[in-house]
Amino acid sequence: MKHRHMKFRSTAPLILLSVLFILICFFPERSPALIGIKEGDTPKEIVLDDLNGRPVNVAGHFGKSPVILVFWKLTDKNSFLDYSMDELRMLQDTYERLHDKAGLNIFAIYTPKEFNGITDKEMSTVRNLVNTNGITFPVLIDIGYKSFREYGVIALPSTIMISETGKIEFIYSSFPMSAKAIISNNINKLVGIAGDMEKDKIVQKKKADTRADRLYNYALKMSKRGLHEQAISALKKSMDLARDDTWSYNLMGIILWEKRMYEQSIEEFRKAMRADRNNIAARLNYASLLIEKEDYKEAEQILKIPPAAAEGLKVRAHHLLGIISMNTNITDRAIKEFETAYELIKGRLSDTKDLSPYYYSTEISVLHGLSELYCKRGDHEKAFEILNTAFSASLGLGGSFARDQRAGRHDIMIYE
Repeated sequence: MKHRHMKFRSTAPLILLSVLFILICFFPERSPALIGIKEGDTPKEIVLDDLNGRPVNVAGHFGKSPVILVFWKLTDKNSFLDYSMDELRMLQDTYERLHDKAGLNIFAIYTPKEFNGITDKEMSTVRNLVNTNGITFPVLIDIGYKSFREYGVIALPSTIMISETGKIEFIYSSFPMSAKAIISNNINKLVGIAGDMEKDKIVQKKKADTRADRLYNYALKMSKRGLHEQAISALKKSMDLARDDTWSYNLMGIILWEKRMYEQSIEEFRKAMRADRNNIAARLNYASLLIEKEDYKEAEQILKIPPAAAEGLKVRAHHLLGIISMNTNITDRAIKEFETAYELIKGRLSDTKDLSPYYYSTEISVLHGLSELYCKRGDHEKAFEILNTAFSASLGLGGSFARDQRAGRHDIMIYE
């Protein structure tokens, strides 16, 4: 994964970042403290401008309400994982749930790429990300890394929780997937909510939505058999019982897509993403539909701000980005995306034998695309070598997948 590193006057911060990465990997339940500040300390003063240039005195909230500070940065535009935006999206859900109810305040402190200031282009990118992801808590700009240095931040993003007593209760550097539950539980403690709210929500949902789940599962089976009307009928009943169920919207989007009802399908995928920002399946499905409509610009935007994903979904994202680059004649980027997808596919195929036909058909598609791109470059020997590999991969399907005329199209979408 590539990330932009900020420019410092020495190499010490880079060494510290490397050390921190090792510590997080081996000790995910507890993150090292920041440099010069620790849990139990009184937080430093913070006065920074927001996105509209208005000064915000963050310290004015210390000792009056629970406060979360999150230091963050922009990730590399071609990176599929964006830990900073992952955390901001998670905290937005928390803010909506606990700002009015528990008085929780959250401040996102953005660290610019350059030490001395922020360009108009970078500010515009930050504003667009904030708006696109529906972030409503204040986003502040740390020009000159003033707060970054005073708090001794050694990884981005970094989270600092300050209790109503005005003391630092919790610090977590970086945001791996393992951190989500840890941070969520500590937020509950910060605002005085006992127990694991997320687990409780899951238990309550299972109790309340048993019938809705049965109807959804029936709709899922019918849709995979191509029985669209039966699927839609059951799915509508399920959605009446469990409103705002992101997976129901996703499934409805797939069914409408298969019925060639593109505009209605797009709206369902959008509903799924609004209901759950972390539903990457709906995001990738939406991008696939946009590519089919040749709306490459919007599809690329959708793919560049996804939440963290499992390896299988990364394959699909890089595959789709490769298709976009290929269709818009950006050859070098297309090759890079296809090669990344192919490496991930090879890892999956070597780990398990029980995979959907998607991996095998995508392997062939990626290799065919690479062959065409290398041929376009004039490297015919490389193109022939890749095409030969694609032919060998196609033999592994035994022809069964190719004989299913619906499969090539049907298997593009992600059901769950």
